[in-house]
Amino acid sequence: KREAVEQADHVICISHSTADDLCRLFETERKKVSVVHLGFEVFSDSRHAPCDFERPYLLYVGQRSGYKNFQRAMEALAASGLHKEFDLVAFGGGAFSGAEEASISSLGLHPDRVRQISGDDSLLADVYCGARALVYPSLYEGFGLPPLEAMALNCPVASSNTSSMPEVYGPAAEYFDPANTEEMAYALSRVLRDEQRRSELIQQGQQRITGFSWEKCARETRDVYTRVLGRT
Repeated sequence: KREAVEQADHVICISHSTADDLCRLFETERKKVSVVHLGFEVFSDSRHAPCDFERPYLLYVGQRSGYKNFQRAMEALAASGLHKEFDLVAFGGGAFSGAEEASISSLGLHPDRVRQISGDDSLLADVYCGARALVYPSLYEGFGLPPLEAMALNCPVASSNTSSMPEVYGPAAEYFDPANTEEMAYALSRVLRDEQRRSELIQQGQQRITGFSWEKCARETRDVYTRVLGRT
């Protein structure tokens, strides 16, 4: 990757956070780097019945291992007692591993109330719509699409406060230190239980998503190419 960056005429990063990391770790000149935020799109149709889970649920989307920090999200849910009121639904990422199932049991979480499901983008949209909130506990992200998808469907977001996430989500998320289970639990409690805070986040989410589209991403990417070609 370092060789590719060094040989490139210019580098496009998907966030200022990523650009800062690139310049710091690879000692890349800042003038050689441009930032173009990603866009996002939500797909939905009538093929799926509305989610009819018996209990309200907290949603997690994507891979779960390593820096994705899913384990600590389960710990926060268990330690706070929120699991008594809310299920945890993990969408995508494959079936729970044996280690994850063992952890669910050791944390005192009911296996029927921590579930994993998979499906297409339309089903995911339905799951966002039915969720009480999205938790995004990742230790590091270059951008992070799921919270924007959630905001577009009026699903409030509790997110880590590291790397690119505050840059991308701005005031439209309830933030927490992803290494601090107690802080994560408090943020989840606010998003899940505080109706005023939920309404604020939903409104701010609708405002935030207006700044991200694939059309804008394509236009700004084209502008970088035009500028770089004009210099050669």
